Amino acid sequence: MSVIEQEPEGIGLDIFEKRYAYPGETKWKERSKAIAKHISVAEPDDKKALTEQKFYDIIRSMDFLPGGRIIFGAGRSNYNLLNCYVLTPDDNVGSIGKTIADMYKISCAGGGVGFNFSNIRPRGDDIQNIKNSAPGSVSVIKMINEIGNHVKAGKNRRTALMGILDVTHPDLMEFLTIKLTQGELSNFNISVGITDRFIEAVENDEEWEFCFNGKFYQVYEVIANTKKNKSYTIQLPALSEEDAIGRANLHMRKCFDDVFDTAKRVSYKAKKIWEYIYRNSIKSGDPGIYNRDLANKYTNVSYFEDLPATNPCGEIPLPSYGNCCLGAVNLSNMVDDFGNVDYKRLARTVRLGVRFLDNVLTVNNFPIPECREVGHRSRRVGLGVTGLHYFLIKAGYKYGSEASLEFIERIFTTIRDEAYKASISLSKEKGSFPAFEPKKYLAQDFSKTLPPRIRTDIKKHGIRNAVLLTVAPTGTTSMVAGVSTGIEPIFAPIYKRRYRDGNVWKESIVIDKLFEKFYLGGKDISPFCGAYDVTPEEHIKVQSSIQKYIDSALSKTCNLPESATYEELEAIILEYSPYVKGFTIYRSGSKGQEPLEAIDISDKKVIDQYIEDQKNEGFSKEEESAELSASCKTGVCEL
Repeated sequence: MSVIEQEPEGIGLDIFEKRYAYPGETKWKERSKAIAKHISVAEPDDKKALTEQKFYDIIRSMDFLPGGRIIFGAGRSNYNLLNCYVLTPDDNVGSIGKTIADMYKISCAGGGVGFNFSNIRPRGDDIQNIKNSAPGSVSVIKMINEIGNHVKAGKNRRTALMGILDVTHPDLMEFLTIKLTQGELSNFNISVGITDRFIEAVENDEEWEFCFNGKFYQVYEVIANTKKNKSYTIQLPALSEEDAIGRANLHMRKCFDDVFDTAKRVSYKAKKIWEYIYRNSIKSGDPGIYNRDLANKYTNVSYFEDLPATNPCGEIPLPSYGNCCLGAVNLSNMVDDFGNVDYKRLARTVRLGVRFLDNVLTVNNFPIPECREVGHRSRRVGLGVTGLHYFLIKAGYKYGSEASLEFIERIFTTIRDEAYKASISLSKEKGSFPAFEPKKYLAQDFSKTLPPRIRTDIKKHGIRNAVLLTVAPTGTTSMVAGVSTGIEPIFAPIYKRRYRDGNVWKESIVIDKLFEKFYLGGKDISPFCGAYDVTPEEHIKVQSSIQKYIDSALSKTCNLPESATYEELEAIILEYSPYVKGFTIYRSGSKGQEPLEAIDISDKKVIDQYIEDQKNEGFSKEEESAELSASCKTGVCEL
């Protein structure tokens, strides 16, 4: 096979040199060679050279983009090559202390960390015989965030964290308000762990009660009296009226001499929580949701693992000490300028991508022993895609249209089947993952969706990797490759970018390079649209269509215009929530001033003028900025 050699250009080259290149490297082909050599070490001696060449071919051509930690770390001694991990602290000092120490080690090794804090007793619970003294789960989150403020790793990248609290936890009301203040928990994305029972309660407008350790908490309204005779009320979950007053006096007083002395139980419905989640998300970008029931059912590992949390970008549900090994197939390379899909090239890239990621697990230097143990137990990998929007445009489909959804399903059927066949083949060579039990594995909900021929082969030969597929955000490496990011739409075909140069604010016009190519070539530009041109329903339809073929989860953002309201989204989100493992919203302006502004391209004279201005005034041609369209705002999972 002849290899089409690609090199980063423009901002992609700048990112490569600043983030990924080894000292002395100036070319992508040099990094490709180092990566291929490092990862092929896991092969038997008689296969090393050939495998190294195959790995080099798919990376050099940018058909396959390894995860960011792999691109940076390959060729460096004793380096962690995995992007993300999960830790789940238990409700005791020893476990919380170890979690903090483990998080510090993982973060210093360049890994992001996801947490589920639902094992931590609620604020105001008793500790032994000390009434109402527990600081609660949010206190632990704040401790970990503060440590994250002091961690720098891998060319000064900051740590990235995900905090999940289950919808049943009594601290949920406090948790939901935590990121409404700009800058609070700056290292964390946060999500609410929802369940089928909660979705049912929302649909039926039922009362909701919180629970922890077998105890049930109702919501109480507690009244405070002050010396200035200005009373105020708060609401909090508690076990009784007396307990509510005790919790409020110890934890909720605005002034030290305020006194809470009256409490009464109030109605608190599941729908109120649902509305609060999404009003906050529209306002600030947090929280997202993590569908724990779907994540733990629609998988291959429920017979030996519980998946309480995801990594920071939400694309891989993981057990405690689980980790994600990431890489992406560049879909933009799988279709030519005439819209013809090269299915052979796609299948070859998927098969080699699975082998590559399995080898990464073998050669990786895990930051702590528990992560190595859990990683090797399942040999979980996360093969994903990037360049989906470019792929659709080249094939003539508008993002989110019914025709595009049918096309997407055909493509992801191929990716799923080829990935599983590759892992079966690896099992013949190297053995199945240690926790593999054929009957239990084939009884799992996701494995039941596989074609009969693949299920039969798994029964005969086993499978190397318990879980194979995901869709991670690919902000920076997509820019290195010069393609759209992950499964997201481009920000806009043409947009204005505001940026700071020293103490001066400047503006430049950015023209998407594929749009410019199509426009100047006289091709149909109707498939081009921006992230805010895609309706919320189209966003979630793309996500739910892909989720059907993915055994992990996927990272996807529903981009909303600044005018978006909860009422416009309520029915759509509730309708699709049972079909996606996670969901994230980003409303324009919710994180402060926007650096990007889309430009209307309905008038061809406007396009011609901008292209001419770009030529005459020397505006730099830049690939799409990942800042708004990437679904992981921390960036740690970027491939």
